[in-house]
Amino acid sequence: MPDSLPRATLEGPVLALDLGGTNARAAVVTADGRVHFRRAGPTPMGEGRQAVLEFCLGLLRGARAAHIAAGAPHPVAVGIAAPGPLYADRGTLIDPPNLGGEWWGFPLAPTIGEALGLPWALGKDTNVNILAERDFGAGEGSADLVYLTISTGIGGAVISGGRPIVGPDGVAGELGHMTVDMDGPRCGCGGVGHLEAVASGTGIANAAREALERGADAPHLASLAATIAPRGLSARHVSEAADLGDAVAGVILERARRAVAVAVVSIVNVFGPDMVILGGGITLAWGERLMAPAREAVATSAFRIQGQRARVVPAALGDDVGLIGTVPLVASALPGLVVGG
Repeated sequence: MPDSLPRATLEGPVLALDLGGTNARAAVVTADGRVHFRRAGPTPMGEGRQAVLEFCLGLLRGARAAHIAAGAPHPVAVGIAAPGPLYADRGTLIDPPNLGGEWWGFPLAPTIGEALGLPWALGKDTNVNILAERDFGAGEGSADLVYLTISTGIGGAVISGGRPIVGPDGVAGELGHMTVDMDGPRCGCGGVGHLEAVASGTGIANAAREALERGADAPHLASLAATIAPRGLSARHVSEAADLGDAVAGVILERARRAVAVAVVSIVNVFGPDMVILGGGITLAWGERLMAPAREAVATSAFRIQGQRARVVPAALGDDVGLIGTVPLVASALPGLVVGG
């Protein structure tokens, strides 16, 4: 196993933005990964791109002003984690499905950097997250790890030999779109049987809705659906129904857990990492109910050498992971800001 690359030290803190389709977070993050003067709120996607930009800039300016008022050093750069796919070197979004067409082709990082008067670095959210977990979290000290986040959607990232695997176009690592069921449901991307279509929050909710539409005998699901109408069922509702003994909900969740386990075995066989880090809201909610089947599948189904090496572990950094990861992101993208760089 290659040794982990030494952690670079920046000349000053990073002004960080973690932009999501549901929430946005900003903070000042120091070189040791500590988060200061965090600001957050729901992303006003329904109000258009300019409103979102102004909202994010307000968060960033508020965090920077509070940091400076405390007598701390000025941030040396703005680091941005955003939904992919994107061109990190250009600072431009490509066609992120979670943000909508108004954002496609938009130069997000240069726009924010110019408004703040700072150099910028942009990374796909999962690529930024894995940098955070590598340098400050569950993967600290490892040069070979895979990060899989299971939430509303499913995303992932890979580091091998200390280096992120992003491919020649910078967009590789879409682990949520591995096929786990050739005859499975259609994914939001248009593919069939992808991990995201089976095991994400969206996929679980879709499976429950389709079961009710088929007239399945699912009394607890049906009762919850009637209670919250006209809103649709979520993965949380499916979990509640399963806990109440709804057999259909139980089958949906078991299928999701098996899909994650199958995917983790494939990840271990293909990449041979020291660890697979599972994060995201569903992982947090299910805990060992998700982790244990994945560990068992690796122990019984992965190739011997890879399976003996790999550990399946929970993510350690919680909601701040996208903020913390901007420190190694900036260090990699802007080496002139690294001490001795």
